[in-house]
This record gives sequence, structure tokens and C-alpha cells, in this order.
Amino acid sequence: MRVFAVTVVAFTMLSGAAFAADPDDAATPAPAALDDAAFDAQFQCPEALADKDSRIDAYHRYVDWAKDQHPDWNFKKRLDVRYGLLRRHACAVTLANAAAAARPPFGP
Repeated sequence: MRVFAVTVVAFTMLSGAAFAADPDDAATPAPAALDDAAFDAQFQCPEALADKDSRIDAYHRYVDWAKDQHPDWNFKKRLDVRYGLLRRHACAVTLANAAAAARPPFGP
């Protein structure tokens, strides 16, 4: 069930229009420059971000960071780590949305 929920979250995030992050944004360090602990420390819950574009940009920064720092991770590993970040940072709204999306539409 958890794998399904994580997959739904990933595909939901990927289905939106992608906007490139502003390369002149000095406040956000390049994803490749952050180690695991630094990325975890700067992680923000999607519901704490201002708008849809910000959430998409944050997700793309995560994917870029994961690919740069951990090229051996496959898609499932990146989803599992993202799910772990959401749980560790208590992103209750995002986790509730993922759980609701994982429920079958017509009941058991």
C-alpha cells in the first residue's frame, strides 16, 4: 500500500507543468552542492510553499539533487527517500493527500 501511495504522489507531481528554477536565485544552493544532511535540513514540506510553481520547482530540485548525489539510485529508491523526507518533516497535508489518492475509487 505504501509503495502505491508513493507512486501516486510521484506521478501526481510529475503530471504538472515543469518550470525551470531561476539560475540567478542565490538563496537556494545548487542541488549538487548539498550533502544528504544539508538537503534534509533545507527541505520544506510542499504545503508550506506558496504556490503550485514553487512546489514543482522544489520537486525538480529534489530530483536533480538525487541524480547528482546518488546516481546509483533508481526511480523507486528516489520515491522512497522522498516519502521518508515527507514523513520525517511531518508533511501531514501532503501525506494525507497521497493516502487519499491511493484509496480505490469504489471502495473495497
